Amino acid sequence: MGILRGVPALLGTAVGTGLVLFIVGFGLGTTILEHDMVLSALRIVGMGAILWLAWMIATAPVADASKPDNAQALGFVPAFLLQWLNPKAWIVSVSIVGAFMAADGSAFLQAGTLSAVFISAAILGCFPWLASGAALRKLLQNPMAARVFNYALGLSIAASMITII
Repeated sequence: MGILRGVPALLGTAVGTGLVLFIVGFGLGTTILEHDMVLSALRIVGMGAILWLAWMIATAPVADASKPDNAQALGFVPAFLLQWLNPKAWIVSVSIVGAFMAADGSAFLQAGTLSAVFISAAILGCFPWLASGAALRKLLQNPMAARVFNYALGLSIAASMITII
């Protein structure tokens, strides 16, 4: 059940970042990079969203293993929309465009191809992580292990923002 519940979030993240990549490749990336205020605002809002997510994970209540899990999984749309605030999605997209797009080719075709390749690679690359998370479910039924895991994951996510500063 764990893997199936996570698939919409995985797809939302992959497609959301793929669309950010397409938009960056099609020209918005240049506009954002040329305006320091827009880039700073994106960075601040994105960092705020990621830090809020890290806090929510770190302080999430530990589930009672004796009760059924009725928590709603993050769906496609929230995961998709989160990528628009994720500074790493934008930085990765700008990096991919800078590395792989040619100035003399069709921006639409190149951006579409890069986006499709990214979405495919993200799904294939992230699925093992999704499966690993589902496998961890049994271990995390121990309240102490779950609490330590939540703190470690929240701290790791928050620490990843250091690269954005």
